[in-house]
Amino acid sequence: MAVFFAASVGAFNAYTALRYRPVVAYCDSVGSFCGEVTDIRRYSGGNELYTLNGRIDGKVNSKVTYFTKSLEAQKGDVIDIGSCCFQKPKKDYLFDSERYYKSDGIFVTLTISKDRRVERRGSRKLGNAIEHFREDMIFEFQMKLGRDSGALLAGMVFGEKHGMDTNVRTAVYRCGIGHMLAVSGLHVSVAVFALMWLLKRIRVNKYISFVLMEALLVFLSAMANYPVSAVRAAIMMNFFYAAKLFRRQNDTFNSLSAAVLLICLFQPYVVYDEGFVLSVAGTFGIGVFAPYMTKNMPKEKLYQKAAVSFAVMLCTTLCVFPLSLLFFDETSIISPITNVFIVPLCSVSMIAGLIYVITGGVVDLLFISKFINDLVLRVSDTVARSRFTHVSCESSEIIIALLLSMAVIAAVAAIFRNRRYIICTISAALIFMFVSSAVVRLQRDQNTTIAVLGSGNNAAIVVSGSRSTEIIDLSGHYRSAEYVRKYLSRNSISTVQTIALTQKEHSAFACYLEELEFVKTGKWLIYGYEVPMLTKGITYFGEAGFTIDDESFSTEYANGSVTVRSGDEKVVIMPAKSDNVYPDCLTVMYGNLPKNSELFEDSAIYLDEENNFEIMLSDSGGFKIRRL
Repeated sequence: MAVFFAASVGAFNAYTALRYRPVVAYCDSVGSFCGEVTDIRRYSGGNELYTLNGRIDGKVNSKVTYFTKSLEAQKGDVIDIGSCCFQKPKKDYLFDSERYYKSDGIFVTLTISKDRRVERRGSRKLGNAIEHFREDMIFEFQMKLGRDSGALLAGMVFGEKHGMDTNVRTAVYRCGIGHMLAVSGLHVSVAVFALMWLLKRIRVNKYISFVLMEALLVFLSAMANYPVSAVRAAIMMNFFYAAKLFRRQNDTFNSLSAAVLLICLFQPYVVYDEGFVLSVAGTFGIGVFAPYMTKNMPKEKLYQKAAVSFAVMLCTTLCVFPLSLLFFDETSIISPITNVFIVPLCSVSMIAGLIYVITGGVVDLLFISKFINDLVLRVSDTVARSRFTHVSCESSEIIIALLLSMAVIAAVAAIFRNRRYIICTISAALIFMFVSSAVVRLQRDQNTTIAVLGSGNNAAIVVSGSRSTEIIDLSGHYRSAEYVRKYLSRNSISTVQTIALTQKEHSAFACYLEELEFVKTGKWLIYGYEVPMLTKGITYFGEAGFTIDDESFSTEYANGSVTVRSGDEKVVIMPAKSDNVYPDCLTVMYGNLPKNSELFEDSAIYLDEENNFEIMLSDSGGFKIRRL
């Protein structure tokens, strides 16, 4: 263990010194880049995101991303950029792109490019053919099964979530079966076990069976574009069947550790990958922790087998629960139940889709997938609308305490080797989590909280307190609703009393309707007097603005400015082009400052690129500001 730990730390530090630091030294500078296209992601409007592997200024090896209008390049082509700016991927409230790309060895992105040239090499023909085949299969899934059901099957077979509706994805994750949308151990195990069962029935030689299994593993990984979770599962599957070939005993814990070590030696920054960490935690839960905890449980009768299955899923959920809270906005608490009943159905649907893909559509069993997927989507939608099926935790202190609890549980297991002590420690950690979350929630309800959300000069305000929540959108940007949705989700806010739209009301209304599908909304306040949509509960306001009075705070809007009062405290959010700054309260200035403006006051916050923070007003007076 000491040798392996030293090897992993050494590899990480060496990678940082030799690969990471030389590349990030170019950040915020201008230079040239020439690299081969290794991956392409296409977006609406003819835009594409290229992943390039090449050299900066012809000197430093680097892997970069490049977002631009389509250059009609394919994998294997070379893009030569004579002049470009190197920047770190930006970290935003919606998405931590810096950590996401860092886990894949991408440390900079290219912007403001000039003198571009594409060299058509026609290499990587197999990779391009696989990508086109995958896109054709995903298109056929959606044509035969419908948009949502086809997108769900594409997620289960290829791990492709890019085209899935946001609300469908949320429903699936709240239902606790989100892991079906990532090609990992479950997918690999189901596919390989089905293949090996068939080969055993027709009495194929074990060495030929092993070769065919390898071909299937490569095919599955290539179809999913080699996600690290699938690579980890493939390595472990090799250990499992190689042990039978060489008449050795396979151990899940050793196989998992060896797979993690092998991956991290070649790609040390994979430890930043959320999917990889959750995959390892889930595999440990179902392959190591669950067998240990259920070892002495009786399994003779049907209800006893059901109890064991539930216990296995519960152990797996407990292993990934703190990490899910750390990485995602919310996590399902009914996954032990849904994984027992729904995952087997999803596995059947996935096998039907996989057979269709392997045979190129010759064997068409997609009607099975359609029936199962439609049922799963209906159940997921019903589950997602209940507030008792999922939890979230905005407090970083509670999440850190839960992660420390995992270390304590591991120490208890190593020292005492007693299942009762382990169960008691886990129960204490869960009780601490739920009680602490309730206390934090009560404290938030006693105070008024103002969240300023958005990107750049766009701003949406969420005011909450005493179990009342109001949303005032000040810019009408199409992505503002996404920021609001994330904030509500992270703070377990399932009901909004008022939503006020002050700009671009037609498009903003459509965005909020879609993003807040699982949130109970009350009154809508919309600027103007036209009736653009036939929806009940809409009130129109004019130049005079509006006033909302709640139990613990009041909100006023007029001429682009929002004033929030709570007790003796007041906060004003107003356009930056205004000349007024209130010295007796906190002023937040959003939007572009006038050119050559000398208006900078100590009592004001100028957003520019610094959105996404909370202002907490207390009854005792004063306020606190917390970055989200």
